[in-house]
Amino acid sequence: MPRQSEPSPPRLPSLSLRGQGASIWIEAGAVWLEEREARRRIPIAAVEEARATGRDGRSVEVALWGADGVPGPVFRVAGRDATAAARLVEVINRARPRTGPPEGGAPLVDVLPAGVPEAVRRRQRRTRAEVSAVLAVYLGGIAGLALAGDMFRVVLWGVGIGPLALGVLLVGIGAVAARRRWVLRKRGVAVVARFSHGGGKQRYFRYADLEGGKHEIVADYAAPKIGGDPNRIEVVYDPEDPDKAVCTLTVRTLAWRTAGIVLFGVPVLLLGLAMTVGQAVSLFF
Repeated sequence: MPRQSEPSPPRLPSLSLRGQGASIWIEAGAVWLEEREARRRIPIAAVEEARATGRDGRSVEVALWGADGVPGPVFRVAGRDATAAARLVEVINRARPRTGPPEGGAPLVDVLPAGVPEAVRRRQRRTRAEVSAVLAVYLGGIAGLALAGDMFRVVLWGVGIGPLALGVLLVGIGAVAARRRWVLRKRGVAVVARFSHGGGKQRYFRYADLEGGKHEIVADYAAPKIGGDPNRIEVVYDPEDPDKAVCTLTVRTLAWRTAGIVLFGVPVLLLGLAMTVGQAVSLFF
């Protein structure tokens, strides 16, 4: 909980850096650091300096103000993205005060349990239940076919789980993506997104909704550039949930992806069904 003595938090861009076992981000005028055991809220007023360290400057260190000639604590996140680390350090250093509080920065830090959001816990429970159900059906099928004395069908069932899983993955991903695009085609709002940070296949673009809110999206590698500018693409976001957005793709790209799913994903799925479900059904007919 913010202390009454703290000034109003400055308006800062929401930047983040995911590291090895820890994450650091800026939110509501404070630096947040999450590790496995705890989450810390570090007010900007408590920060003496931020610096990029480690290999190629991929990591971030946040040093707090000390007191009575004793240096303050230093928190470090070993990151993977040098560009994101540099942006984070630049924003923190630009906003930090030039003089520290008399008691140092450490007393201003709030330490909270790391915890897991309820939505994440529900998703994890659902995933565990789904995995348990699939495993039970898989092992039950092997046991049932083995009891029937048909080892050939046992082998087909055991091997068929591979193409079945691959087919479900390919067709499922395609169906979810198609549904999202169909929904946004009806009610989505198209806006220009500009490059924010990242590189390679993880290029983050930032866009603003009609209310002025800022959001980020990982660009699709096939997203066409506006006017040939690699730093500008078009995205379509959901006005009911502006954080949900898709990159605009050409008709040709969508056609090729659909063809790939139909010509490869669907046959693999059918093959997996024939090798697993088909073998179980054949016992009764």
